[in-house]
Amino acid sequence: MPTRLIQIDQHPPGTAAFQVSGPGVAPLTRPEDLEISIIQPGPTERYLDPRNPDEPWSTSVYRFHPLAPRRQGNALWLEIDYGVSYHLRANQPYKLRLRQAEGVELDEVFTVPAALRRPTSKPQGWMPPAGPRGPLVAPPMGAADPLPPVVEAAPAPVVEAVVPAEPVFEAPVDPPRVEPPIDPPPAPAPSGKKWLIPVVVLLALVGGVAGYYLMPGAPGQAMTMDACRRLVAGNPEPAAAKAEADKLAGKGELLDCQFLLYRYAADKGDNGAARVLGTFYDPDTWSKEKSPLPAPNPTEAARWHRQAAEAGDPESQYRYGMLLKLGRTDAADGPEQGLAWLRKAAEQGNALAKEELAR
Repeated sequence: MPTRLIQIDQHPPGTAAFQVSGPGVAPLTRPEDLEISIIQPGPTERYLDPRNPDEPWSTSVYRFHPLAPRRQGNALWLEIDYGVSYHLRANQPYKLRLRQAEGVELDEVFTVPAALRRPTSKPQGWMPPAGPRGPLVAPPMGAADPLPPVVEAAPAPVVEAVVPAEPVFEAPVDPPRVEPPIDPPPAPAPSGKKWLIPVVVLLALVGGVAGYYLMPGAPGQAMTMDACRRLVAGNPEPAAAKAEADKLAGKGELLDCQFLLYRYAADKGDNGAARVLGTFYDPDTWSKEKSPLPAPNPTEAARWHRQAAEAGDPESQYRYGMLLKLGRTDAADGPEQGLAWLRKAAEQGNALAKEELAR
């Protein structure tokens, strides 16, 4: 899909915007949830990390939220500031990777215009925009590609109806009557409503059971992507998030939700979830049927398999060892490191590692 990096007159020096259009934009219904990566293409992808202005390009994956993400007609408008644009060279192609909350990634190619206005001093102390929306104070749009103004309807005038006063007729007043004194009523007999207590307790129990069965992932309750996002937003225990993902994996359902839950658990330190993430990315285990990702990514596979391998997971030790041995990482001594990890996996009984070492 066409992607341009443009700068309008209202942008301060260094600020620019990605304008992404085409049919692939249609599924991206929530631009405020997007994360982006800027990548130098090549045999080994290198990611821009503006937090380190002295060495901004790294093989470690880095994503951040764009400024003022929004739709502009049929296109996406995603802004970047001087801390990002300073590191982009004019007329050089780069890859823009857009990542949705569900984990699906889309790659676009763009070129930096030579006329991009930028300060000459190196930026220091760059901080990524706060997620998920980023600061929504963006430079106003100019004549180029303007956004339609938002016209707020004026409040309807409030007309107060005048109700004519009704005539008041005073009825004749009878002389006061003197009533005989009335004895106070006897005190009520002790409780005839003690039955209310067990009824209230029973209703509370029924409500609790019903609430449990209406929870996302409860028995008989189908998981949806909305329920999946609510589950993650509730900050569950990592083991609980992984358990929900394992249930979906066992049924072969909702790959995007599986990815979201496994990623949440892995980020919180669950090494079993990190291993599964590695298989989603690993070229040796990736498939359209078993991974929510559009293509394998050996760099990300190595990242997650390494986390699990260092925690002692034998399968990830084998997978990480193979990525290193086959030169799918940028480690200079990858083959030597790979053999060391394969030995660790074999020592724990991994059959594939044993076969590889026997060759």
